[in-house]
Amino acid sequence: MTKLVSSSLREFLNESDDPVALAVLGAPAGGKGFTMSKIKDVVDDSGVLRAIKSGEVLSVDKLRDEFRSKDPGEQLKGFVRAFYLMKDKYKQDPNEFGKWFKDIINIWDQKFSKLMPELKISIDPKELKFDGKPAYQSIKRLKEIDAKKVIDSLDKYNDYKRVVRYFQDIKQSEAKNKKIDVSYDESGDEPRKIVKNLQDLHNNEYVTDVFLIHPENVASNLIQNFFRVTIGGDGGRDSSKNIIGAYNDIEKNKDIYLDNSEDEITVKSKNLEKVSEPLKKSNVPDDPKKGNKPIDLFIEVQPMEPAEAYKTFMKKLDKNQKLVFNALLKYSVYDIQGIPQEAKDVILGLTNKLTNEQAIKVLQQAAESGKYQFEYGGVSPELAKRAAEIIK
Repeated sequence: MTKLVSSSLREFLNESDDPVALAVLGAPAGGKGFTMSKIKDVVDDSGVLRAIKSGEVLSVDKLRDEFRSKDPGEQLKGFVRAFYLMKDKYKQDPNEFGKWFKDIINIWDQKFSKLMPELKISIDPKELKFDGKPAYQSIKRLKEIDAKKVIDSLDKYNDYKRVVRYFQDIKQSEAKNKKIDVSYDESGDEPRKIVKNLQDLHNNEYVTDVFLIHPENVASNLIQNFFRVTIGGDGGRDSSKNIIGAYNDIEKNKDIYLDNSEDEITVKSKNLEKVSEPLKKSNVPDDPKKGNKPIDLFIEVQPMEPAEAYKTFMKKLDKNQKLVFNALLKYSVYDIQGIPQEAKDVILGLTNKLTNEQAIKVLQQAAESGKYQFEYGGVSPELAKRAAEIIK
């Protein structure tokens, strides 16, 4: 009874005083969504569950959709404000935010300048100008623009990469001011940005818990990715090149997370219930002996092994989909730069019943059928043509 009362009191105090910031990180197609849903089933920490169920969701994909649902005119204003936010971040930390600032400069300089010629857009050299005047002073001129026509001309994914960061920054500030729990998922390939963000929340009395979904063999991610491409999940988007880049960057920089964590634990995804007690212990004041670090608890989750992932996803496909899935996996080994050799070996071993010639034919037939082309990707004639050229 004493333990029950103590636990309940602790949970009560945590729920009253300690908002939670929950970050789920990992290269794309690593099972972040699955992990989030499983946490709800196996974890009994009140703060973490509260963050998942009712906290502010700051995940980029969710915020991109929310931002794109806004009035086109408001979206254009957001792109202006994103420029100034990135400019400010660049001034504070040029090394860390130089690329993000360059990206927002490029969309104004190379795309918006052509879509909105009447504004005479210029970057001089780090100031966004409309007809020679700073954009923040001339933002009302956006009313002269057919905003819907401009917005409809944007790439729904790539062109929103930086403006969604502006939107995320606004949402987090609002949540932080109200002490609302937050949760988000990221690739995690830019750990210094993640740590800086968590430091800000930690300084505002948030308990910060980080899950990194990171397999020993990146083939696990590629298998899940091409399952999605095959069935049209996430619009059929092929994230494989981003997967390899993010995975390799995480491998190189994982120590940054560890160095900024008070405690860490490694678990298999099938044993996620083991994190319940460590999570509860992270919901306490900082341990002076370990230092007041930005991350209270760092949890590395090892997802399904490639063979298990392959078997799991194959069961979900019909006969024709299985052929396309295997052909796409085989194609990926020849198409993607930087795949670790161990990932290549595993994928070629799993797909060895399909010859190279058969894989090319399957992709050609899939492209001709049109059944595997989706909003953001799939099997297109261009992919089939490239497959015929590179699969040897």
